Amino acid sequence: MRRRTKRLTASALAAAACMAVSLTAAAQPDPFADYEAMKRGQAPPPPPAASLPAVVPIPSPEPEVSTAPWKWSFGGRSAFSYTGISNDTLLDQDQSNTTLFFRLTPTVGLTVHERVLVSASFGLLGNNLTREDGSDATAVAGLFEFTGHYMLPVTRRLVFLPGLGIGPYFGSNDRTLRLPDGRKVDEASSTFGVAMSVYGMFGYQLSPTLSVRTGIALYSLFQTERVESADKTLGASAVHVGLPIELHFHVL
Repeated sequence: MRRRTKRLTASALAAAACMAVSLTAAAQPDPFADYEAMKRGQAPPPPPAASLPAVVPIPSPEPEVSTAPWKWSFGGRSAFSYTGISNDTLLDQDQSNTTLFFRLTPTVGLTVHERVLVSASFGLLGNNLTREDGSDATAVAGLFEFTGHYMLPVTRRLVFLPGLGIGPYFGSNDRTLRLPDGRKVDEASSTFGVAMSVYGMFGYQLSPTLSVRTGIALYSLFQTERVESADKTLGASAVHVGLPIELHFHVL
């Protein structure tokens, strides 16, 4: 009985081994399949495709303009123009002259949305005014301006930035008054106004953290000057085209 059981067990193991060998052989490609296919005039089956390594893109060493939201930048803004201004005088006569305008303002910017840049700047705004005796007086005021730009990339490093700006300015300047007895005295008068800007600028990315911007800008200002001794408020206005030049550092 025991011998019979051993024989049955050995037969079962041998059958299982044969089945495993046959399955393994079936899974292997037939080495004579190509030869048999060629004898029948058929094209041999294509070889199995070799798996290629994934291609990893190489980042460009060239810096790129960033339009992503929540990116900070710090820099400086300047603008110069040589144009005309009209202003009131104490003699109730309007005066007009050609004057040099300038702006010098530190600036902080933040992209609040994709391609939307908002900036705030505080600095100096200067221009000349003509007085009653025909002399020129320089007026320097503190300018606080908010600016919004929309960023339109042209190339990897070049971007077009149309924008609008508005802000108040305030300051003081000196004027010479002639007293009834013929004496002349200098009096400080206070000024207050509103400056508006329309920008058409291009920015160029010099490095990942540094960019320069320039282009053309249309500036306008409307101001009042208060002369206490004469109890008068004088107005002045100007519209002019200027050349803005800006330098910005970007926080990565």
